[in-house]
Amino acid sequence: MAPATESMRDRILAAAIEVIRGRGIVAATTKEIARAAGVSEGSLYNHFANKTALFAAALGEVTSGARAAMAELLGAAGQGTVEANLTRLAARMTAFYAELLPMTGPVLADPDLIAWLRADGPAEEQGEPARPGGAAAGPVLGHAALIGYLEAEQRAGRLRPDAAPPYLAAALLGGCQQHAFLTRLAGPATVADGARLPADPAEFAAGLVRAVLAGAVPAGTGPAGTGPARTGP
Repeated sequence: MAPATESMRDRILAAAIEVIRGRGIVAATTKEIARAAGVSEGSLYNHFANKTALFAAALGEVTSGARAAMAELLGAAGQGTVEANLTRLAARMTAFYAELLPMTGPVLADPDLIAWLRADGPAEEQGEPARPGGAAAGPVLGHAALIGYLEAEQRAGRLRPDAAPPYLAAALLGGCQQHAFLTRLAGPATVADGARLPADPAEFAAGLVRAVLAGAVPAGTGPAGTGPARTGP
């Protein structure tokens, strides 16, 4: 019986994500979500207390990929190159924001969803330990994780001592959000022509990371944060 219940909940959640992606949170209705899931509208409330709870669960599912990307980055400290590690993250975050923005624009006007985000609702929805309150909870968690990675690389000597990890993190994640925002509003061609930025998230990520790291990597190191450059055999 339990697997069937989980399957029904997962089907409803997948339908909610699909509908919200296509119509946004404001226009999405429980009737449309139920139709997409192939269930009655009343069945939704066997698994979610109300519409806000359903939408919150959908956002939690969508943000799980970004949290996984941050966890992988933390595990990569001291490995590979700083540039390569950050480029992988930036490509994933640019794609993530492109998916998230059309879903979450109206969230800024929804006090219930904002409260849920601030209470670290996405992590709790995925069964992760919640981190209520504090600087690393809720929407700030990804930014804080990136700062933690940059500080680890700084301690390892792969970033300059005077580099400012909070500002590097803000520049990197802010750039990813801006690319997603412009692409959503203006379209890839206009972004390429007017903003002179690559439409492809991976190509954009590589250029963004090079710009963010300019001046942050110690002189005399190898390619963007590999450690001291070799000068002889």
